[in-house]
Amino acid sequence: MDIGLAVGGAFLSSALNVLFDRLAPKGDLLKMFQKHMNDFRILKKLRMTLLGLQAVLSDAENNQASNQSVSQWLDELRDAVDSAENLTEEINYEALRLKVEGQHQNLAEVSDLNLCLSDDFFLNMKEKLEDTIETLKDLQEQIGLLGLKEHFGSIKQEARTPSTSLVDDSDIFGRQTDMEELINRLLSEDANGKKLTVVSIVGMGGVGKTTLAKVVYNDEKVKDHFDLKAWFCVSEAYDAFRITKGLLREIGSFDLKVDDNLNQLQIKLKESLKGNKFLIVLDDVWNDNNEWDDLRNLFVQGDIGSKIIVTTRKESVALMMVNEQISLDNLSIEVSWSLFKRHAFENMDPMGHPELEEAGKQIAAKCKGLPLALKTLAGMLRSKSEVEGWKRILRSKIWELPHNDILPALMLSYNDLPAHLKRCFSYCAIFPKDYAFRKEQVIHLANGLILQEDRIIQDSGNQCFLELRSRSLFERVSNPSQGNKEKFLMHDLVNDLAQIASSKLCIRLEESQGSHMLEKGRHLSYSMESIDFEKLTPLYKLKHLRTLLPISFQHGAPLSKRVLHSILPRLTSLRSLSLSNYGTVELPDALFIKLKLLRFFDLS
Repeated sequence: MDIGLAVGGAFLSSALNVLFDRLAPKGDLLKMFQKHMNDFRILKKLRMTLLGLQAVLSDAENNQASNQSVSQWLDELRDAVDSAENLTEEINYEALRLKVEGQHQNLAEVSDLNLCLSDDFFLNMKEKLEDTIETLKDLQEQIGLLGLKEHFGSIKQEARTPSTSLVDDSDIFGRQTDMEELINRLLSEDANGKKLTVVSIVGMGGVGKTTLAKVVYNDEKVKDHFDLKAWFCVSEAYDAFRITKGLLREIGSFDLKVDDNLNQLQIKLKESLKGNKFLIVLDDVWNDNNEWDDLRNLFVQGDIGSKIIVTTRKESVALMMVNEQISLDNLSIEVSWSLFKRHAFENMDPMGHPELEEAGKQIAAKCKGLPLALKTLAGMLRSKSEVEGWKRILRSKIWELPHNDILPALMLSYNDLPAHLKRCFSYCAIFPKDYAFRKEQVIHLANGLILQEDRIIQDSGNQCFLELRSRSLFERVSNPSQGNKEKFLMHDLVNDLAQIASSKLCIRLEESQGSHMLEKGRHLSYSMESIDFEKLTPLYKLKHLRTLLPISFQHGAPLSKRVLHSILPRLTSLRSLSLSNYGTVELPDALFIKLKLLRFFDLS
């Protein structure tokens, strides 16, 4: 699988949407330009140019990995769009400043934005806008040379590999307790008068939900217990017609005569289930809306003791659909090694290859208990007999491995996210691995990515966090080391995914390789443990930096006054700045005059 998917696009798409909102026909920005009628067209020109560029954005993102020229074009487009966004925000800032000053002077005309902007300021902004439009026009002229195609329709979702009920029983490692618990629930006759019991298996992608369901589905005791059994991989967007038809095929009651009629199909399914004790598995369910109720009305026609198993990555799905829930944890180090060993060494004795065994144990530990990652890496290494080959894999990042099936599992989770959730999740690449973060950090520091204002930002940020949490992308830390507040982690593989999704726009200073990577960054974190002026000197170059976040695993060194006076005032594109955990900080008087675009500032 090509790891160069359409990454980083969430940030660029977000910036374009911000600009389109501000350039709306009845928006405040156009009102500010109305007294300069001859120059009114400059904003329309900017909007039309951006629309032309947006039309090929999807194709450019899909081709950037295989075409270096397209990748460079996207970088230049991102810089130009950032410049345009900064200019529009600077105009808004100036209008707001004059309005506030006018209110203090009791000027009646301050509500009319046309009267606020001075001619000098307007001419300065006009000149900068013209330069930006010229840059955007140059980029638009390159579209044909790059072979980029317009795309106006909805983005096609990548097809998930459908599951089946077939499984190798020997693939079950460390799940004996979960397997016995699930079998007991299925065989239990204690239905409390309910005709239908739904059991969900919840966990992140690659943890083994489908495998567990398959083993139990094929268990002999389970087979003998039910009159009818059906397995259906829901996977794609919810489609009642497809699900109903698929279940009818599974139980052998499909009739071609009613193939195209949903109502007749559902009547047929209802009749087939009526009076029978059935087991149905709905695998890989993502949809958590009320359409489930329509299917449930069909399923309740079965006999008492009928059961449904639902596998999902989303806790919200489980809460909506189920009576009972099984949450799958990651495998232990010992079990991970057993699973890895079985697939990597096959018929060999690991003890006869001590160097491979040592490297294999480290690779297994790196997989952090995800069966899918363990089996995929082990299967690839099975053909490599030289220890150096194993060590190279140990030093490599998992997403760089050829034909690595863990990436589709996690990428599909990312691709399923709405655009605003993609932005928030991609932003989390700023957090180092194994860093326990607070929910508030995600909410506040990502608020520049949410297109709303005031109190709504907090509500939207909280909703974003809860949605990402329900999709198993964040893991709760059971015992936070400091304080009583809840903290969360991203699994290393999920953190890797966030880095890929951010396309190096979210970077960690200590891990950056060279100034080119830094200059591309929009959101940056750094460790407070060994802070000094020289360490942050490279930030001088980051004219597009939007977020600056100090990371503290424990209390760090105090912040240098040279940083406050010499570096921070130069970061004029900053939207989010945190100086949390530095204690008392004496801020320069002119800092916020320089940081006009700052939206969020944390001194806690």
